[in-house]
Amino acid sequence: MLLRVWQWWTGSLTVPDRPHGHPNFPRSDLLRYADDANPRMRRLALDDPESKPDLVERFSRDPSEEVRYRAVTDPRLSVASAIRLLDDPHEYVRGAAARYPALPARVLVRLLGEWETAGDAARHPALPVGVMRRMLRRLQGRGTASAAR
Repeated sequence: MLLRVWQWWTGSLTVPDRPHGHPNFPRSDLLRYADDANPRMRRLALDDPESKPDLVERFSRDPSEEVRYRAVTDPRLSVASAIRLLDDPHEYVRGAAARYPALPARVLVRLLGEWETAGDAARHPALPVGVMRRMLRRLQGRGTASAAR
């Protein structure tokens, strides 16, 4: 029954992870959905303990942005695919790619320097707290300077 509900219900404000987060939601035998026509069912295949990194890579090129988003949030995704997804046509996929934990520092620095990606890159988990504080101080200084003009 939970799998049937999963096909149409995306959760609610009070329980956003349901039905997927329900303790009785199936966690095995989900690979059978890897080629399902419904993207919501397809993305479940990555939750199967038997799923492999090659499926993550395949899903990173899926026609559905929902499936690509699920792939870019999987730690088994290759760095090369995460970098490729920085150019995805859908903003929330690009944002997740900018927060991909294994992004190289040179890519992260480039993202921080571009207006369109700076916000997502600033939330990157590998960004040192000290760097974030310096960035905030600089932004606060700009706001004060421009207000004085």
